[in-house]
Amino acid sequence: MTYHILYESSPWHTRCALFDDHGKLLTLRYDEATRRHIEGAIAYGRVRQVIPSLGAAFVDIGDIQDAILPLNTLALNTQHSTPNTRLTQGQPILARISRGGFQEKGARLDARTALKPPPSGTPCPSLLQPPPSALRRALQDAGSNPVTVWLTCGQQRDAVAQHVPERAIRQLDMDSADFGSESLTDKLDACLDAMVSPRPTFPFSGNVKGNLIIELTSAVATIDVNAGPIMGVTKEDATLAVNLKAAEEVARLCRLLDLGGSVIVDFITPKSKNHRGIIAEHLSATFGTTDDRFVELRPMSRHGLLELTRERSGPSLTLLLKTPEYVAGRIGLELWRTPAGTNPKLRAQTVVAHPDVIHVLQKHLTQAACLSHLGRPITLQPNGALPITTYQIHG
Repeated sequence: MTYHILYESSPWHTRCALFDDHGKLLTLRYDEATRRHIEGAIAYGRVRQVIPSLGAAFVDIGDIQDAILPLNTLALNTQHSTPNTRLTQGQPILARISRGGFQEKGARLDARTALKPPPSGTPCPSLLQPPPSALRRALQDAGSNPVTVWLTCGQQRDAVAQHVPERAIRQLDMDSADFGSESLTDKLDACLDAMVSPRPTFPFSGNVKGNLIIELTSAVATIDVNAGPIMGVTKEDATLAVNLKAAEEVARLCRLLDLGGSVIVDFITPKSKNHRGIIAEHLSATFGTTDDRFVELRPMSRHGLLELTRERSGPSLTLLLKTPEYVAGRIGLELWRTPAGTNPKLRAQTVVAHPDVIHVLQKHLTQAACLSHLGRPITLQPNGALPITTYQIHG
């Protein structure tokens, strides 16, 4: 199976969306200057407190919240060669961020890193190595599958060619891509709109049709499975078919949205214990082949409720997409889809958005930047009545 990456970039925001061969969105990675303490970055921090009862230490890495460092990762650290080494308050420590912070929780660290200690005088805390770029992370998500990278602008080719062969690079406005009636950009926009809606709903189709409705709280995520009409089979067979297809979508969405902690799936009530076992086994097998995060499933109840726990890499994507920084980045990418000179009729545009989003855009959409990169002026108009995720582009 060939995977596809939609690569979009503006001077301050880069986004990579990974699709399978059927146009299903698998992961979404992006680079944003305000998100530096994420998975894969190497931090040089200072120990604030050691808690032996927790088997961990709290470390200041320059993030909003202190990071947590499990002491059992010290054994293979280049600075701490024995597992009996004791950390002390105020001690500098080198570690890799294994999970980004979210809500009131700080990042998680792993002291096992091949980097040598920084030279004397290095600021502490600081990031010694930034996280992998959005493109590198998307390529890692693709695993061993061959990948085609689709560009929205030819000016992005050189940046992409540093990571993938030239033969694997295509340009949307020059090469044909068979993804049904929608283009990759249309598919991505539709997925993003669904993710930021008040009640995210994700339809699925094929031999059966239905949808998944996701609701998030600070403690748990719930996924409700709903079915469309199925003709020509018994009710029991139809229920099993929908639940099996829904299980595949549950695994995809848990990975895409980075749902973690406790996730409760409300399947359509199976008609037998045997069917419950088949659905649970299919869900477990799908996670095993598509998700590299630790996932544990508990037995399904007789009413179709199944609880799973999943390790996450940071904040859920549904939360990240609702930040002013991401919304401003999304607006920028939409503007950059029509770069300077490609549409002579486009003389000027107006962006109407929430004041917090406009505040971010003002830093980047200066008059000089708009004229040089876009070839047209952009007027920014704040509207406090709009939600963070809602914006309008006129012109």
